[in-house]
Amino acid sequence: MLSVGSEAPNFSLPGVEGGEFDEYSLVDALREDLVVIAFYPADFSPTCTNELCTLQDMDLLNLDADVTLFGISGDSVFSHRRFAEEYDITYPLLADSMGEVAAEYGVCMADWRGHRNVTKSSVFVIDERQRVRYAWSTDDQSVLPDVGEVRAAIDDVRDDRTAVQRYARGHEHLDTGRDRFEAAWSEYEVAAWLGAVEHFDDAVAYFDAAAESFRSAGRFAESARVEHACEAAGDRADEYRQAARWYARSAEYYADEEDELGDEYRADAEGPHEAASTGDELPAPSSLFPEK
Repeated sequence: MLSVGSEAPNFSLPGVEGGEFDEYSLVDALREDLVVIAFYPADFSPTCTNELCTLQDMDLLNLDADVTLFGISGDSVFSHRRFAEEYDITYPLLADSMGEVAAEYGVCMADWRGHRNVTKSSVFVIDERQRVRYAWSTDDQSVLPDVGEVRAAIDDVRDDRTAVQRYARGHEHLDTGRDRFEAAWSEYEVAAWLGAVEHFDDAVAYFDAAAESFRSAGRFAESARVEHACEAAGDRADEYRQAARWYARSAEYYADEEDELGDEYRADAEGPHEAASTGDELPAPSSLFPEK
C-alpha cells in the first residue's frame, strides 16, 4: 500500500455521478480540491454498502468546496449507476475494471471470494501536490474506516502554497466581478435600469465565487500573513456582493417607477459600496507565494 508522503499515481477512469457517465482524472480533480479515494471490493456487497454509506454520512460533502470524494471498484459503470441509485450515493463511482489503479495503490487482492484482482477496502487522502496525506487499508472487509481519522487528515492539510492558489482564483473572480459592477454602475447612473440589473446580477455571481474561493483559501492557510489576506479579501468580496445585490433591487424598483423603494435600496447599498471601493488594496497573489 502507498505510504503517507508518497506521490499518488494519477489515473483516468470512467465513472458515474448523478446517473451521468463521464471520465474522471485524479490530476484534474486536484486542480480544484483535495481528493479522498475510497476503494471497495464490489457494488451491492453488504460490507461495501456500509463503507460507502459511512463515507457519505461522514459529512464530507459539507466540505464540497475543498474535497472531491471518489469511490472506486472493479464493477462496470452500469453497475455503479444502479448501486448509486439504490443507496443514494451522490459522489462519483469509478470503474477500475482491470484492477490496475488498485494495483498501483497497493490495494489489489489476488483473490477475493473466488474473484481475481479485487480491490481491498481502503481510503487515501491526496493533497493538491499529489501527496498521500492519509492511507488506510484492511484485509478484513468487515472492518470500516475510522471517519474521524479521515476528517482529521483533511483538516490537517495546511499549506500556504495551496491557500495562495485558491486565493488567486478568488482574486480573478473578484476582478471580473468588479468589471461587471463598474459596467452596471455606469448604466445605473444614466437610469438604464434593466441593463444595470443584469450586470449587477452578473457581478453578484462572480463575487459569490470569489468569496467561496477566499474562504477555502483561508481554511488551508498555514501562516498568519496568508490567513489575514484571505480574510480581508473575503470581506471585500462580501461587501461588493451586498452592494451589487441592493443596487440591483434598487434598479428594479426604479424601473417599476417605485422610486421610494428604489431610494431605500440605494441607501442600503451605499455603505458596503463605499467600504469596498475605499478599502486598502488587496495583496496580489504573487506577493503571497511562499519562498521556495
